[in-house]
Amino acid sequence: MGKRTKKIEKINPNEFGGLLYDHQELDAVLHVLFDAKIFRYAGRKLSKVDRFENEIKKYLRVKYALGLNSGTSALKTALYAIGVKPHDRVLISAYTFIATAASVVNLGAIPIPIDFDMNNCMNLSILEQETNKGCTAIIPVHLQGRAFNIEPILKVARQHNIPVIEDACQAFASKYHDTPAGVFGDIGVYSFQQYKQISSGEGGLIVTNNENYYRRAKIYSDHGMVRELMSWDSTEAMIGDNLRINNLQAAILRVQLKKVSRLLVRQKKNRSYILSHIDSSNIKSIVNSGDIEGETGMNIMFLTSSAKIATGLIAHAKQRKIEFRRLWDRPYYKYDVFRVNKLTPEYLGSANCERAEDISQRLISLSISPTLSEDNLKNIVLEIKALLGLKYII
Repeated sequence: MGKRTKKIEKINPNEFGGLLYDHQELDAVLHVLFDAKIFRYAGRKLSKVDRFENEIKKYLRVKYALGLNSGTSALKTALYAIGVKPHDRVLISAYTFIATAASVVNLGAIPIPIDFDMNNCMNLSILEQETNKGCTAIIPVHLQGRAFNIEPILKVARQHNIPVIEDACQAFASKYHDTPAGVFGDIGVYSFQQYKQISSGEGGLIVTNNENYYRRAKIYSDHGMVRELMSWDSTEAMIGDNLRINNLQAAILRVQLKKVSRLLVRQKKNRSYILSHIDSSNIKSIVNSGDIEGETGMNIMFLTSSAKIATGLIAHAKQRKIEFRRLWDRPYYKYDVFRVNKLTPEYLGSANCERAEDISQRLISLSISPTLSEDNLKNIVLEIKALLGLKYII
């Protein structure tokens, strides 16, 4: 092995938008504070939230955008907007963060897990079977800066006239054949939490081309009030929730949105450097989407041959100050909060999710920050090569 570069302290693996603030975000926040209009509806001029929504509509090429206080709130609001009611069945990817399922449960509906598929996110055969039993919505999930090809899912949904909500909370700025994740279906949902591609600490977004869904989402998330009339007496009014984003969050996100293209270039360059220097062509276990150019480059994912090897690799990498991690160690329905507190057996699902359970244990991720220095990159390459020498990644 060649001469080792200078040792570095542990690399922050999640240094995306939320940890890349500078004087631009500070200036934007100070402007809101000195203006004394943090509430999005304070004042008569276009608010920072209004401006952010207008700018992100152009970025994503959609008609309507609604900023909210978190990705989880956006999921819940999207479900309400399409008319999900208590006891409705909602089909979701079994391999996802728990918020996808919890958002369904919070409306009294039943999340039905559909087994994972590496190409399309959902096992299409199982999806078809469960769709035939009846459902109100389908939620495919784009993972870790990768946009899945969900056209086959959309085809099934259209045959049954079922709305599709894309959970793109982890995939803002990713694309599939030049179309952004989140705009294929009826509604797209994003998160701007601390470790997302752009961030305001917490924050969320709904996008759609359907005016009715947008109106229902906007009213529901604003206490159920028709804002233009300042009234709950309108036929459009409803029992809603307070899920609004504020001008401080929007001010930060406007700055972050302007930076994202530049950061993606650096992030992808760093990812390419690592892959090219570890001879990734000989590693069959590297997981890519169907459109690698559309990925954000936020990580490299490896599919190990067993859970034991994944655990060993994570431990050895940690000793070398490189952080590999599982995305989730099991599908959401395996957590006690679902197993113990389920309202009916349906909450565990009837679908066979063996693939999701297997992937949860074997898939590991190495995050790639746009801020990695040349020394950082060289060190990562050396350590991965050392781990490959131990035959951990097979």
